[in-house]
Amino acid sequence: MKVEFPESVKDETLKYAVIAARYKGKWVFVKHRERDTLEIPGGHREAGENIAQTAARELFEETGAVKYSLIQLFPYRVNDNGMLFYAEIEELGELPDSEIERVELLDEPPAELSGWTYPEIQPFLLEKICGILNAETDLKKYFRKGELIPAIVQDAENGEVLMLAYMNEESMRRTLKTGYTWFWSRSRQELWNKGATSGHLQKVVEIYGDCDDDTLLIKVEQIGAACHTGNRTCFFNRLR
Repeated sequence: MKVEFPESVKDETLKYAVIAARYKGKWVFVKHRERDTLEIPGGHREAGENIAQTAARELFEETGAVKYSLIQLFPYRVNDNGMLFYAEIEELGELPDSEIERVELLDEPPAELSGWTYPEIQPFLLEKICGILNAETDLKKYFRKGELIPAIVQDAENGEVLMLAYMNEESMRRTLKTGYTWFWSRSRQELWNKGATSGHLQKVVEIYGDCDDDTLLIKVEQIGAACHTGNRTCFFNRLR
């Protein structure tokens, strides 16, 4: 059984929601009444629900969470498609009367696969989430000096400098997630996906941070022109 992470799936094909959650710094696991193993909260999508509603319902039914933040992350596929969520729980209420016997709060996930209800699936889902959470922590170091960071965009093939733009934390996050450049427009005060309108997209090959963690170098495969003037590069006005 292999866990796959497709870039996108059709909403109507999503049959499950799995919610990796933390409460007071601990991972939230649940124990089913008929099993001796632990599992991450989650379950089947019911008729009339969107997948976020499924996640919210399952989180409450299986943990008693009454106050939390819920973030939709990405789809996964085993035999059917599901959606993975992450929750930061602020308040746990009484556990509803259900098939769940109790909630377990763990500093670390079960070390042995035999301790998992779905050992071929859920450990890999949690590993994927931990990678994202670690990346989020690392990402914040680039914005200690301010909300924006300059990003130099370079052609990955020939080293030509194509443009300079600015990123905030959200645009950097979207760039890392989608594999295409996103920036923050200082003039329009909004996020923009480079090439989304013109078709002149920038597919990210590599991203480097400088020694002071306050400038980025992004190497891309440039489709079409990088400059809004139609020039390949924004740096075409020679001064000397």
